[in-house]
Order: sequence, then structure tokens, then C-alpha cells
Amino acid sequence: MHEYSLDSYYNAMDRINTIIGNAETSIVNTVDNLSRDRLFRVQKGLLHLLTEIIPQIEDEQKKTEIHYWIDSIYIITRCQEWDFNKGTSYV
Repeated sequence: MHEYSLDSYYNAMDRINTIIGNAETSIVNTVDNLSRDRLFRVQKGLLHLLTEIIPQIEDEQKKTEIHYWIDSIYIITRCQEWDFNKGTSYV
């Protein structure tokens, strides 16, 4: 089991929030707008993993498995975004 320091955790969280943080709030704080904002933040994080983090993994088998998982999750967010944009809401 890995031991992580609080400094390491906070440094990582700062980097993550720089990428997926929400500096801007929704124009109108409705449930749909908040859900859409969260969806876009998740997509940004998944794209970062797919394009910046996963390519650095040296073990090809692990890299491929992780890429498949992240890509599958990203596809789900794209489907949700598509439904949202055509006016379907599940919230």
C-alpha cells in the first residue's frame, strides 16, 4: 500500500483543480446548468488522462487497459452531453 503525504495530496489537488476546476459559475444556478457544468469538468479531466497521463505509462498492457476504461467512461459523458443538448434531461 502506498503512503501519501498531505503535501503531495494538496499539490495533486491543485493541479487537478487547475484542469477541471470551475472558475466560472453557471449563469443561472439551475440543476440542469450545474449538472452540465459538472459534466464538462469530468470530460476535461478524462481528456487530460487520455492525452497527458496515460501516454506516460510505460507498461503497455496497463496503459491499454486504463485507456479502454477511461475512453469508455468518456463516451458515456459524450452521450449524456448529446442528450442534454437535444433537450433530454435525466435530472
